[in-house]
Amino acid sequence: MGRELFKQLAPVSTSGAWGIKSCFVREAWVNGLEPMPNMRLSPVIAWPANPKLSLCIQAAALPLVTITAWEALYDRVQLNSGDKVLIHAGAGGVGHVAIQLAKFRQAEVATTVSSQAKAEFVKSLGADLVLNYRNPDWQETLLTWTGGMGVDLAFDTVGGATFSETFALVRPYGQVVTLLEPAPETSWKLARRKNLTIAFTLMLTPELDDLKSAQVHQAQILQQAIDWVLSGQLKIAVGKTFPLGAAADAHQFLESGQGVGKIVLTI
Repeated sequence: MGRELFKQLAPVSTSGAWGIKSCFVREAWVNGLEPMPNMRLSPVIAWPANPKLSLCIQAAALPLVTITAWEALYDRVQLNSGDKVLIHAGAGGVGHVAIQLAKFRQAEVATTVSSQAKAEFVKSLGADLVLNYRNPDWQETLLTWTGGMGVDLAFDTVGGATFSETFALVRPYGQVVTLLEPAPETSWKLARRKNLTIAFTLMLTPELDDLKSAQVHQAQILQQAIDWVLSGQLKIAVGKTFPLGAAADAHQFLESGQGVGKIVLTI
């Protein structure tokens, strides 16, 4: 669910535009949406007049998943046109955005899911190969799709054994990026033999280490993503909303693996 909360909308101009008053709490957007020094961005996220509630909830869902997917695929590793990409858990919050970002770069996308409903969902986002990881031969299917070589790039949003098992699915000199800290028992032998590039992505690094330029970069990512959402190019799927008081229920739902897209808390 991340750090986002949909809270309040307020008019921000005489033209009838609206802006998010507190959606993504970061230094770039706090205290009345004052911009950081030298930021070449509007200090508000501009939306159409009288926005629908569904659009407001999308705004709350957008920051964490979009920045994470963008930095993973566009910044941490080199994603090129024509690359074959494996995205684990493609129906999840980060995964469903990652599929779309990869397609924006003309990559070929394979993704893992756990049900037919999720398979249909990721197909609607442009996934080229959908793999149900409950099927014991899904890895063989993936390797066949790549001509036996493995994908050029793999994005791990699951962690645990999935991370190390992914090494066998990536071509020599390929790339793996993960959201999670590898387990202490992770074996790196195959990754070393294949000369894989291993990268990590953590959206909070600019905030934790007070990196001003990186904070500005994330604000720029958001501005681009907002433009895509408003133009219909980028879809932010909200699978379920919970009131803030039901946060524990939201976590249980998240851990159940039933959800599609992002979960949002409303207040």
